[in-house]
Amino acid sequence: MFAHVGDDIGDSASWRAGLSYLRTGAANRSYDDTDHTGVDVTNAFSGNSAIWIADGIVKWAPNGNPVDTNFKLQGEYFRRKENGTLTYDTLAQSLGSATAAYASAQSGWYLQGLYQFMPMWRTGVRYDKLYSGTPEIGSLNPTDFARLASYNPSRTTLMVDYSPSEFSRFRLQLARDQARPGITDNQISCNTS
Repeated sequence: MFAHVGDDIGDSASWRAGLSYLRTGAANRSYDDTDHTGVDVTNAFSGNSAIWIADGIVKWAPNGNPVDTNFKLQGEYFRRKENGTLTYDTLAQSLGSATAAYASAQSGWYLQGLYQFMPMWRTGVRYDKLYSGTPEIGSLNPTDFARLASYNPSRTTLMVDYSPSEFSRFRLQLARDQARPGITDNQISCNTS
């Protein structure tokens, strides 16, 4: 389900906001992990997953004409809740398989701004953040679930691009990615399309 509303703000700006809801079920959704003894294991989740998403965008262009200059601010927030069972070591690779009740809540958001400061040239910035939450895993040993450990990754991205036509674009992008605990990945990329 989703719903969006929006309107103009004078002659030069407009906005839109939305709310979405997604729900699904999982049966033995497996993933690889490492348990507290250092053994690689395969775990699985069965249950329900629901996601709420709130999104919004504001656009500005002088007198409603985006050809020479324009600005766009866009963001999204989501929250996922899962309830069901978690099975440790489905293939009995380590200490043997075990199942317990599982519940978790994660959230995240991004905010980005894109500014066309003259025809064919744009610059932008984006920030992404995820919150892993604290899962409840019943009677199972929390140290057997390294991938469920609390960590809140983030990424900051800057870009500038040049579009000589509607069919081509050259982009330079710099990113500071902290998706993995204790590691900062500085990235530079040049793309053409």
